[in-house]
Amino acid sequence: MTSSRCALALAVTSLVALGQLASQAPGQTQAPPPRDASYAGSAPAVNTTVVGGGGWGGGYHSSTAAGDAMQGMASAISAKGEANLNNSMAARNMEEAYSRALDNRAKHIETFRWREDSAKQIQQQQMAEHRAEMEPWLAKQRLQPLTTAQFDQTSGVVEWPKLCLDPRYDKYRNRLNELFQKRSQYGALSMDEFTEVENLIKDWRGAITADSRTENWPSGPVSQALRFLLSLNRELNAQFG
Repeated sequence: MTSSRCALALAVTSLVALGQLASQAPGQTQAPPPRDASYAGSAPAVNTTVVGGGGWGGGYHSSTAAGDAMQGMASAISAKGEANLNNSMAARNMEEAYSRALDNRAKHIETFRWREDSAKQIQQQQMAEHRAEMEPWLAKQRLQPLTTAQFDQTSGVVEWPKLCLDPRYDKYRNRLNELFQKRSQYGALSMDEFTEVENLIKDWRGAITADSRTENWPSGPVSQALRFLLSLNRELNAQFG
C-alpha cells in the first residue's frame, strides 16, 4: 500500500509540473525580483502573460486552457486515489471489526459453557452431599426383612406388634392367621387367597392410620405396626415373584 501511495504522489506531482510548463508562453520566463530594497517593482508590459501572483514564490494558477486541463486532471487523479485509499482503509477497518466481533462471540460462548458446566458440577456435588446426609435416615426408613421369630413361614406363626393385638383388629388378625396356617400346610396360597391377604393388609393399615388420628396415638407404635404389615406383604409377594 505504501508503494502505491508513492507512485500516486509522483504522478500527481508530474502532472502539476506539466501544467505549470504548459501555462507559460513559449520563450517566456519569470525573472526573480532585484535584491535592492528600494526596488518597488514595475508595471507589466502590455500584452504579456502574468504567471503566478502575489509576488515571487506565491500561489499558482493557470492562465491557459492546457494548464487548466492538466491541473484538473491532476486533481481528479488525486481525488480518486484518496477515495480508493479511504475505501481500502474502511474495508480493512470493517474486516478487523468483524474479526473482533467473532472473537468476542467465541469468548462469550466459551464463558457461557464454562459457567454452565460449573453450575452442573456444583449441583451434582450438592446432591451427593445431600444424599450422604440423608443416608442414615433412609437406612432407618427402609423396610427390613422379617426375622423367623416375627414370621415363621414353615409354621405360619406371626408375632404381631402390640398395636395389632388390639381387639378392634381381631377380624384382620384372625383371618390372616388362618390363611398363613393354610399356606404353611399346603406350601402356597391360591391366587384368590393371595389377593385376599393383600386386601386385608391394605384395609388393616388404613384402619390403623384412621384410628391413630382419632385416638391421637403416639407415632412410634403406629409406625411399627404399619411397617410390620408392609414387610409382611413383601414376604408374601416373594411367593409370586
